[in-house]
Amino acid sequence: MNWQKPFQQLMDNPVVMKELRGRMRGRQAFVLLTVYLGLIAFFIIMIYNFLYGITNTVTWDPSTRQAAGKAIFGTVVLLELFLLSFIAPGLTAGAITAERERQTFDLLRTTLLSARSLVLGKLGSAVTYLFLLILAALPVQSLAFLLGGVGLGELVVSSLMLVVTALFYCTLGIFFSSIMKRTLPATVSSYAMILLSFLILVVIFFMIAYIESVSYNSFGVQAVQDVLTAAAWFLISTNPLMAAVMTEVILVDQQSLFYTTSPLFGGAGPIYLPSPWIVYTILYTGLTFILILLSIYYVNKPDR
Repeated sequence: MNWQKPFQQLMDNPVVMKELRGRMRGRQAFVLLTVYLGLIAFFIIMIYNFLYGITNTVTWDPSTRQAAGKAIFGTVVLLELFLLSFIAPGLTAGAITAERERQTFDLLRTTLLSARSLVLGKLGSAVTYLFLLILAALPVQSLAFLLGGVGLGELVVSSLMLVVTALFYCTLGIFFSSIMKRTLPATVSSYAMILLSFLILVVIFFMIAYIESVSYNSFGVQAVQDVLTAAAWFLISTNPLMAAVMTEVILVDQQSLFYTTSPLFGGAGPIYLPSPWIVYTILYTGLTFILILLSIYYVNKPDR
């Protein structure tokens, strides 16, 4: 079948099989998986005990159970986004530079293995392991369905954002690994870019504060306010944590999974904006594709 062809091509790549076997034979992969699930379970227990303590009731009413279910589900998704943002680059930042440091990169280039197969093979092995982390957390997410308050749309959107985030940050790591000759600078550069994306939150807060301080009396000021609102909305959509939070807020308040029409930041009238997960998915999918092409180009480029 056609849907099996990309998977078969991935498994036929010798780099994928070599990297996966080497990764899963070691102890590090299982330790990381255990710590990953342990952290998520620890925070879930804390939130459940906190919610149970503030209710002061033995039997929860349906609305309380639904609120607890949403809190547990949202916590799991946000923790996964946060952890994947820091795990993913570490898996790929040394993918190409490690070959240079072991002096095996030139040997790989003399084989029939193309630069495209090398990059996609290194990327595929890391992404496959991250998919394992995402799937391993699904049973923890299923606790929210026992309590209620979580729909199929939320599960699909959250899973899509997790996959896009894992793929992008893995690609970011392999991009810096392809343009640098040492693993340490590539790793530092990858995490610096991630830190920059989180610092954008500070810019968002200042923009929101400025927008709320603008008067809405004149048309010109209103037009400026709309432009600033759209810019702040775009910045929100570039951060995985903020995009996930605002998507959930729109879904709860407006029961809309695709757009929002309510006035934002104290605006005078409605403004139509897509849900942040849509902008996030399109933007990061495009950036992932561009980084893959650039990585292939730099790997194929002769060293000076």
